Amino acid sequence: MKRFHVFTLATLFLLLNSTAWASVHLMQIERVIAGVDGDTSAQAVQLRMRSAFQNQTQLARLVAYDAAGLNPVILSAPSTTVPNSSAGDRILFCTSAFAADTDPTAAPDFTMVPIPSSYLASGSLTWESTTGSIYWRLSWGGSSYTGDTTGTTFNDADGQFAPGYASALPSAGTVALSFLGTATDLSTNNANDYALTADNAEFTNNAGNVFTVQSTVTAVESLPSLATGVEMQPAFPNPFNPRTSVRFDLAEASRVSLKVYDLDGRLVDVLFNGVQSSGPQLRSWAGTDLQGHSVASGVYLIRLEAEDGSVASQRVTLLK
Repeated sequence: MKRFHVFTLATLFLLLNSTAWASVHLMQIERVIAGVDGDTSAQAVQLRMRSAFQNQTQLARLVAYDAAGLNPVILSAPSTTVPNSSAGDRILFCTSAFAADTDPTAAPDFTMVPIPSSYLASGSLTWESTTGSIYWRLSWGGSSYTGDTTGTTFNDADGQFAPGYASALPSAGTVALSFLGTATDLSTNNANDYALTADNAEFTNNAGNVFTVQSTVTAVESLPSLATGVEMQPAFPNPFNPRTSVRFDLAEASRVSLKVYDLDGRLVDVLFNGVQSSGPQLRSWAGTDLQGHSVASGVYLIRLEAEDGSVASQRVTLLK
């Protein structure tokens, strides 16, 4: 009888322990892209398991918050598990528009709704339990984000994920924001832990299939991008709302034009067209068209042309 009780207690302990171990809390938000070539409907979030048996995805959800840490939007609330649960395995969430921007076509583990475009300049993304315990938090926008920066201590020793990443979420090209640590690493803070990938970011689903983000821009590629007679400095801020400033230098006085195009090559606005003296110059664009009407969020091309044929151009992203 005594042996039976010992066996029963040991078995019960193992069952309880294994149930507690199989969870979803030891997880990183490893990689995020908030748009491809300015299309903010094409988004993806990749999670990575810090330990084995973290595949009970029906117990958690992805949530986005605005710049004040308010107005939560549930991006995805899985109702099933994922099959693979080794340390380092990934879980891929994608919007329906994202798949067409990858090679091969992305096969996500779960679909998600987009992070609202108004949240992309500053906001917060959490992987949290269905009851609201925050396992991992990624905040962005530097000091513009004024909301909560805390979470549990499962993945961050002090439960403080601040300071946040200094810039907006990437949406203007094919790069993603990516965690720099290994699969088993804890968070230190978002500012130190995250950086942009090289062009053409890669995303991986739970089956281990890799999908490379591909640029969808073709119409403006035939425009010459740079010549030596003019020099354009990076627009600031970029992304922007409501206004960005463009600085450029001319080696000598020249007739120049500074124009804004959309990614289909259509003229949107003219910022300057006339004779300009040599030296540094400054112009700004308030996200309007030729009639002074506000234009939609997205990526635009600012193009500087001088009468000698010199050309410089750059992309800017308007977020509303």
